[in-house]
Amino acid sequence: DISPFVLPLAVAAAMGMGRTAQAELINFCLFAMGIATLLQTTIGNRLPIIQGPSATLTATLAPVAAQMGAAAMWGGILVGGLAEMLIGASRMLKFLRRFFPPLVSGVVIICIGLALGQVAVRLLVGDGSAVNFGFGGGVIALIFLLQIRFPHLLNGVMGRGAIFIAIWVVGIGIAGVLGEVNWELVAQKPWFGWPQFFPYGGPGFGWEFVLPAILAIMAGYLGSMVESLGDYAATCAVAGETYRAQHMNRGIFAEGLGCVVAAVFGGLPCTSYTQNIGIIATTRVASRFVVQIAAVILMLYGLCPKFGALLVAMPRSVLGGVFVLVCGMIVLSGIRLLAAAPADNPNAFLIGTTLICANGIPLYVQFGLGKAWLETVPLTLRLLLTNQVVLGVVLAVGLNVLLNMVLARDG
Repeated sequence: DISPFVLPLAVAAAMGMGRTAQAELINFCLFAMGIATLLQTTIGNRLPIIQGPSATLTATLAPVAAQMGAAAMWGGILVGGLAEMLIGASRMLKFLRRFFPPLVSGVVIICIGLALGQVAVRLLVGDGSAVNFGFGGGVIALIFLLQIRFPHLLNGVMGRGAIFIAIWVVGIGIAGVLGEVNWELVAQKPWFGWPQFFPYGGPGFGWEFVLPAILAIMAGYLGSMVESLGDYAATCAVAGETYRAQHMNRGIFAEGLGCVVAAVFGGLPCTSYTQNIGIIATTRVASRFVVQIAAVILMLYGLCPKFGALLVAMPRSVLGGVFVLVCGMIVLSGIRLLAAAPADNPNAFLIGTTLICANGIPLYVQFGLGKAWLETVPLTLRLLLTNQVVLGVVLAVGLNVLLNMVLARDG
């Protein structure tokens, strides 16, 4: 999964970071991933789950950083992490889950995939040069060959590692030969670097607590929590463990704590990753000790500045090409959830209205009405009208309450 590499780049671009700062953010995120995973597997639900940067949250963080600044984004991350800890400790999850049935979750996940897909396309296309299309198309073609055309090559090793192999073959190998890798950036970075506390400021010395930013980021946290609950259930199923309430409550508490600790070390908020569920199902190894070892390895990657620099040094279109495929899988997972919902008129109204408005309104507001009109709109409304995920959450939850809870009860 390239999410730990690409999602920080999306936020870094929104904050206007240069390549050196982007490499640092990737290292901070990798180190935070390791800490969050250790917290989850040790004091959380103790399931073998890797924690990492959240696609759901990134889709809300990037617009906040672009419109309100990095200080407001970090303040919102802290408040959201503390709120997630409180929700896990107070056992409010059963109440909140009522507002996020599979229908709502599916619509929101599609909005997330489409929002991040715009970032993926920007990385892929770049300045529109033929080189970008060549690298992006090349990495997509190689993944296609390894995963779909020859999935059983070398007993399936090449198919399972298609994304990893494609990135290094195209992004480092071919791009390096063609002189498209910034080796100077890699050479400038040391092999080892100590973790930093509050590298982007902190509460009282740089972070800002802006209500619209907090509300927008909280929408991302809510979506992330709902996804995590599904991951916990799936992990218990493949690991042969009974899914209990303590898995939900302790897991969400530890996830919130991991988000707070990640912010302290300059990393993005973390959530549970679904990829290791498939690995557990394939290998039948459901040991949290193995995941804890992986967490330590992630921390070591985070302490190696050259590793982060190497990922930033390769052509952006390579990561963009891979990220296009990842976003497509996110959209597909949302469609699968919608396929399980009843095909009645209220659900059709909810799905169609939310998807069209959540993805159409932000595009028209930004490119049709323009910045001059946006500056006349209150900040909270501006963020709502320009953020696909926040608008999608508000519309999907609101319409579901109206159509499937209030009107259905009255009828």
